[in-house]
Amino acid sequence: MSEKILFIDNRERSGLEEGVKKHSDKCKIKWEVRQNMITDYSYGHVGIEAKSIDDYFQSLHSGHLTHQLDNMDDNYNHVILVIHGKVESYVSKMRRRGNRMPFAAIEAQFIGSLARFDVDYDITMMHFPTASAAARWIVKRCEKDGTLGGGKTFRTLRRTTSEDLRIDALRAIGCSEAIAKRLIAQFGSIMEIGSASTKELMALEGVGKIRAQQISKAFNSESPVIKERVRLTNA
Repeated sequence: MSEKILFIDNRERSGLEEGVKKHSDKCKIKWEVRQNMITDYSYGHVGIEAKSIDDYFQSLHSGHLTHQLDNMDDNYNHVILVIHGKVESYVSKMRRRGNRMPFAAIEAQFIGSLARFDVDYDITMMHFPTASAAARWIVKRCEKDGTLGGGKTFRTLRRTTSEDLRIDALRAIGCSEAIAKRLIAQFGSIMEIGSASTKELMALEGVGKIRAQQISKAFNSESPVIKERVRLTNA
């Protein structure tokens, strides 16, 4: 088995990098700083994006987070979003800036966004009260992962309706349930999805170039289709 290496993006500024390096050394996990990675941290086929609570809300409101998740979901088999910091701290900061939005409303926005991203992108969402706890979890996640692959876990076929079977077929090639439903709503059948061009597939929200190519190849190839391996960096 290849040596497990935890890669750290050279631009990582979420406040976790020093803690991740320290705990990696304690756990005897090799780490390496890479240039211009897609995510803040990665190992094998797992990509981890880390955000402070302030950064999470900023990127959520600007729409940047959606673009990040699209890119991560296209390039990793398993995507994890790690958020650190308390919502209460963020609300206190907003109060000092004159924002009087009720705490309950901000908390509901936070919880709702986590649920939406979980469903739409089929990713793992983790929230920790402190940067230290988040850093320790990232290292432990890497340490406990028994393989370098860490691929997505897909549901088994449990129900027998036509719609569920189509969704399960799409999930088996890497689509989240939300994306599978969009594909079915747009094209109507697996046959039509397989006949669609890459450009037509990419017109749907959440379907990037790599995923569109993977869908087309899976439904049209006459030879075994091997799932594409992850790219570690943008370079």
